[in-house]
Formats: sequence, structure tokens, C-alpha cells
Amino acid sequence: MKKNLLSLAMSLALLMSAAAQAQTTHLKITVPFEFTAGSVQLPAGEYEVTAVGPWGGPTLSVHNVNSNAGTLILSTSCLSQKPAADAKLVFHRYGQHYFLVEVWNRNSSVGNQIQIHSRQTEMARNPSKDEVVLIASEK
Repeated sequence: MKKNLLSLAMSLALLMSAAAQAQTTHLKITVPFEFTAGSVQLPAGEYEVTAVGPWGGPTLSVHNVNSNAGTLILSTSCLSQKPAADAKLVFHRYGQHYFLVEVWNRNSSVGNQIQIHSRQTEMARNPSKDEVVLIASEK
């Protein structure tokens, strides 16, 4: 009986530790250009980017705080060699078209990579791609 209680206590401690380390995304940022998030074209403006779910997850909400423009997008986890110094959004620019490709929390080496839409794949055939990074504030 004592052995079972000890195993249960250790399992609970491990679960609580994992939950405490899970970072949720809740960023506020001004995007000075139109951009595509997933398959939705969004206007320039002030945005909130939040993970949907209690401890984050693969679904992100990108919502303009001054209008009803917004979308839900699917992402996958991506890793960095070192933790991001600032919360940030990363865009790929092809000519005048911007695509949201990554979302990073401050002090985290795990980010969210946005699934590539067919329009971005088509634009990527153009060899002139730039990366644009915007620093966000965390709420």
C-alpha cells in the first residue's frame, strides 16, 4: 500500500512540474503591414496572439483588437538552440506579401511554427525571400 501511495505521489509531482513548465502564448503586438496567417489575409493593426487551450497547444488565435479581423491557425512546435530573448512574431516576405511563420515566447526555446499555406508555397518560388521579426509584449 505504501509503495502505491509513493508511486502516486511521485506521478502527481511529475505532472504538476510539467504543467508548471508549460508556457501559454499570450502576446500583444502592432503589425505595421497586411499579412497572411494560415489562409486568411489580415490588415495592419494591433493584434493579440493567444494559444487556445489551458496550457497552450497547437491552435493559435490571431485577433485584431480594433476590429473583428482574426483567425485560428494550426501550428507545430519548433525548437531553437537558445531561448528567445523577446516574445516575437516571425514573418516571411515575398515582394509585398507577408506570411506569419513563427510565434515565440520570451525566454523559451520552444516556439510555434505555422503550417504553410499553398499561397505561400506558390510565392516561395520567387527567390527573393526576406525574414521580418517583430518584437511583441507579453500580457
